[in-house]
Amino acid sequence: VLSKSDLLFSTIVSHWDKARDEIDKLLSEINKKGEGFKFSNDFIMRTCLYLLDMSVALKVETFKKDSVLKIKQNWDAIRKAIKDTVDLLNEFGFNSENMISYVAVSPMVYYRYKGGNFDSSSKVELRKYIVIAQVRQIFGTASNSALTSIREALKAAPANSFSMANLNAVRFTGDRSLRYTADEIDSMFDTYEIGAYTFMLLSLLYPNLKYSQKGFHQDHMHPYTGFEESKIDGLILPDGTVIDDDTKEDWRRRRNTLANLQLLEGRENESKNATPLVDWLKITENSENAKYLPGDISYELSNFEEFMEKRQELMSKALKDILL
Repeated sequence: VLSKSDLLFSTIVSHWDKARDEIDKLLSEINKKGEGFKFSNDFIMRTCLYLLDMSVALKVETFKKDSVLKIKQNWDAIRKAIKDTVDLLNEFGFNSENMISYVAVSPMVYYRYKGGNFDSSSKVELRKYIVIAQVRQIFGTASNSALTSIREALKAAPANSFSMANLNAVRFTGDRSLRYTADEIDSMFDTYEIGAYTFMLLSLLYPNLKYSQKGFHQDHMHPYTGFEESKIDGLILPDGTVIDDDTKEDWRRRRNTLANLQLLEGRENESKNATPLVDWLKITENSENAKYLPGDISYELSNFEEFMEKRQELMSKALKDILL
């Protein structure tokens, strides 16, 4: 039984005999970029429709002869725009491990295809877009409608520079948008535990790391293993009391949240491993990574509560500066 994707492919090939080879070759090239991606045939087919201002519904009737011939005629430019965009995603530190919505990439390709520059200011805004679109799950439901709404906004915006300001008025299903409120940013610190979303938010906070040259890991500032029962039992807190079981459980959950995470180059993260934060800060010389550190507080594990509170304040202020 042919899958829907196979059926669409056979329809395209019936009008453009080299389509399968061209698309397979492109997928092979972009999925090998950096640490690897998992782009699919459906992504390529939908993006072709998107760039040529056609309906993005993946249906057999969408791929009529004249539509396929239009894709064939513009294939070189389409392929270049897709490859340029995947290079940019790799530069931003994305790969198959932390990319959640490949659909969200199509508007970036559209911008590039229509003559958009990847200059420094546009890169800042494009990074914001791909992070916000995924964290806010804009393409989780009614993705075709979301794509079309963004395309209309991009058409009305200057073609050569990208700005989130041109997308902030777009409304999606469920009255969602790409805009954050201050309260929503504060809530991130208790919502997301270590994973793709925390990586994306950290990438906004650490924009100058050379992601495409080195593999960066999410590192626990206070090491994950430091919260094991054998290490934390009997810990004396700053108020002189002994840590209780409820506090232990609360800390074990919060060790995985944003305020206790940073991005470290893979080898440095492995060498840091279980080193207590207070000791690591004495030996590290990489001030670029040791960011958002509150001053005039103890970095001992016993002071975890104050550390998390003060570091969240610093990180939240930075995210608000970026996102609001």
